Amino acid sequence: MERDLYPYLNMRVEFDSVSIQLWLHAIVILIALTVVMGFRKRSLSYLICFFIFGAYILYAVDKVFFPIPVTGAYANAMKEAPWSAFINLIPFYFGPYVPLEAAANTLFLNVLLTLPFGFGINFLIPTTRRKILWMAFGVGFGLEITQLIIGLLLGYLYRYIDINDVLMNASGVFVGYALFRIFAWVYLWVINRLNIKPWGLAAYVYAAARLSSAQPASKAS
Repeated sequence: MERDLYPYLNMRVEFDSVSIQLWLHAIVILIALTVVMGFRKRSLSYLICFFIFGAYILYAVDKVFFPIPVTGAYANAMKEAPWSAFINLIPFYFGPYVPLEAAANTLFLNVLLTLPFGFGINFLIPTTRRKILWMAFGVGFGLEITQLIIGLLLGYLYRYIDINDVLMNASGVFVGYALFRIFAWVYLWVINRLNIKPWGLAAYVYAAARLSSAQPASKAS
């Protein structure tokens, strides 16, 4: 399909002048996984949270890994570049020619990218501070290592491998988790203060918030 039809989407693999879009395939897979979860007797509230979280994951994958130029002028030129020029293992080093404003913007975007993960994962699986610690650095290192593996398969580093991305992606997960804990406290306080009996999706959110805050059950059903 023509790239112009997807001006804001990057999930494509490029071969010279041919661009293969993968978003439709990704959405079909997400829907199929949601259906499978339904057959596993998951509640409707869980399926809603699962689908929303899955859509976020697809968006993050789109921004982190795509597009992937397999062949073409860009790929050929990059194969001649030294790999050392595209790897940074020094924290908070951005190179001699990167303006401070551009570096700060990159750091902010990397935090923002994984913030929804730290918030949304609480609606799918029980989390603790120790679990979120491993998840945070697992996400940070996982993204960069996957980019490195794709680069190895392509024969050139199509993405800059940066320890700063690892740190900021991990920080984004921490920030998202902290925001969820604040949200959980406020949500539980409102429910209990107003003596509300939540049901449906509201009850599911209540249960997730209570589990995070380790508070005794009261109204949720």
